[in-house]
Amino acid sequence: MSEVHDTRLVADGHTGHERLARGVVAGSLLAVVLAVGTLFGWVPVEGTVGGVPAPAAFGGGVVALGAAVGLLGVHSRWGGAVTTPDRTPGLGVGLLQAVLWTATAGLVAGNTLGFGRVGWLAALGVGLAVGYVTLGLREDLGATVPLAVFVCLVGALLLTGVIGPDWTWEPEGFDATIPGTLAIALLTMFSGLLTGWASASAAEGFGTRGRQHGAFLLISVVVLLVLAVLGFLLLFVTERGIGVVAENLTVEAGLAFLAGATFLARSRSGRLARPTARGTAAIGAFLGLAGTLAVGLACLAFLGVVLSGDPVSGYAITVEPTPVVGAVPGLLVAAVLLATNWRAWRSWTPASRLGQRVDRGLAVAVVILGLLAAIEVVTATELAVTGLSLLPTLAGLTAALAVGSLLLGGWFARRETSDSPPWLPPASRASGVALWAFGTVCLHVTFTGYSLFAGPLGLVTGGAVDWPFLMNASQGLGIQRGVMPAMFGTIWIVVGAIVFAVPLAVGAAVYLTEYAEDSLFTSAVDVATNGLWSTPSIVFGLFGLAFLVPRFGGGPSIFAAQLVLGFMLLPLVLITSREAMKSVPDEYRDASAALGVSQWQTIRSVVIPAAMPGVITGAILGVGRIAGETAPLLLVLNGPNFPTSGPGIIAGFSVDLGLAPPFVEVTNPALMERASALPYQLYAVITAGVGAEESFGWGTALVLLGVVLSFFAMGVASRRYFRKKLHQ
Repeated sequence: MSEVHDTRLVADGHTGHERLARGVVAGSLLAVVLAVGTLFGWVPVEGTVGGVPAPAAFGGGVVALGAAVGLLGVHSRWGGAVTTPDRTPGLGVGLLQAVLWTATAGLVAGNTLGFGRVGWLAALGVGLAVGYVTLGLREDLGATVPLAVFVCLVGALLLTGVIGPDWTWEPEGFDATIPGTLAIALLTMFSGLLTGWASASAAEGFGTRGRQHGAFLLISVVVLLVLAVLGFLLLFVTERGIGVVAENLTVEAGLAFLAGATFLARSRSGRLARPTARGTAAIGAFLGLAGTLAVGLACLAFLGVVLSGDPVSGYAITVEPTPVVGAVPGLLVAAVLLATNWRAWRSWTPASRLGQRVDRGLAVAVVILGLLAAIEVVTATELAVTGLSLLPTLAGLTAALAVGSLLLGGWFARRETSDSPPWLPPASRASGVALWAFGTVCLHVTFTGYSLFAGPLGLVTGGAVDWPFLMNASQGLGIQRGVMPAMFGTIWIVVGAIVFAVPLAVGAAVYLTEYAEDSLFTSAVDVATNGLWSTPSIVFGLFGLAFLVPRFGGGPSIFAAQLVLGFMLLPLVLITSREAMKSVPDEYRDASAALGVSQWQTIRSVVIPAAMPGVITGAILGVGRIAGETAPLLLVLNGPNFPTSGPGIIAGFSVDLGLAPPFVEVTNPALMERASALPYQLYAVITAGVGAEESFGWGTALVLLGVVLSFFAMGVASRRYFRKKLHQ
């Protein structure tokens, strides 16, 4: 006769053991977050939580987590929970317990009780004994009970006030003092990591699956801590520099409204639409939706400022009610919207003769606008007949017709009983023509210098943003100091380094990967490349000072700085480009060769496009290094700390044609001049204390971060573009 037992193991899809384990995981993560907030100064340790001192609250939470972890192990061993623990927790857990208890016993006996080395020797015996006992227990007990006792001991020290905000520790042999505020945060964080790891393993029933789950949680938390440090760095610099950077910043409400409306229009292309996926994709979609709603509310606020006519000020920023828009920002907006419209472009082949005439008329108007804009850009003069400006007039008529067709098409679309006329262009075609007209007008205003006004609205040449910290020189009488010369110096140096290094590195990678055989030469190139990437930047600066500067102008210059930073960028781009080209499957090359394509055509059309994401990744990483270098610039740039004007690189180019070779002579004296850069200026302000207050240095650091992140953003966008092209 068989025995039948009815044991209720599951309630609501989870056992009580699993629910307790998941609750401990959540509490452990909360403890880690609070500890990180304490380290960053966001959670005060000296305050109270519900009338209880913060250290006691931390200690009580740690004790509760430790007791819960111990309960999980005991319940798994003797409480009937369905788990699959191994016979032993493993050597790693045993070593962890041995180290924890050796350090704890050693600090108590050797430091607190004053036994010195004898105490540490005794602590070593205690740690080995605990590790041995841990290895002898079943996994559910060995992985939880000794750890729970340790965590409860830590929590008791915090709860009883033995370790409080006023507590300090001065280790013997080290000239350092560890305050109690730091100790509380570190002990809480460490205890949270331990309990989170153990409870995550218990939630999956221990065994192989439990260990994997616990390791995954531990690694994820550590990665999040690294990201938190990066975020704190950005917030730290922003908090100290945003005040001086945003001082006297004035933004016209019309420009702000136009920028917000552009983002909203861009979001309608589907990139920010809520996906049907789950997990992180759904989280990203909700964040995108929240950002879209926030931008929409901001647009309404800017529109309210324009309609009310009253400026709004806050945190040194002023939003003026003037609805005018700068031509350059308007041109950028038109380019973004045209790119969005191009993705939604729908071919139109009108069937009626009137529709064909409308199609040809729109095409002719677009071509004429483009030709007029090109002529005005080249000549920098306004084309006018009898005092009437041609381009704005034609653009206005074209835009009016396009907007009218859009409105008419929308009216027909809302009337379900009637179809739109066959001669009416689709919305993508009409909106594209209107945006093209707006963009050509922006070009007209930018290059001719004539602003356009239509009542209170209009396009102006001077732009609609007054940002003194970014637009002013760092030295001058009666003006607010800015970083414009140093900012443009940094941009030109980095751009020159990229233009010099990236083509050379890609070409070398093509030769070494596609043409050269594996030999002693290629091995030597690998060794030399890795050695160059590991070379300190000051050595590159000395090389530039001794070798490049005497041969290019005889003095420090922008060109010498571009070459030095280019040599620093070259090894990393070469390494990443070679690895990216090696990762291109040989099937691509074989398929191209089977079609009768030459090797160079295969490399140009198949290998290099497939390797472009890796090449751009190397350039992104390299730019992050060279953009903030200071030591080489001190030697090969050596410009004024606070210049009165920026480098005129574009205006400095001159092209002369001759009858003797090389027939074309291109010169640019501005490249041979000294200049300033943001790292150079930051060193002068913060380290040397030259010429400006510390807040100016923090503002410079914030602008430097913005420049570097802008290069990162362009690189990431380029990489995503090439990856998308590969998957099409």
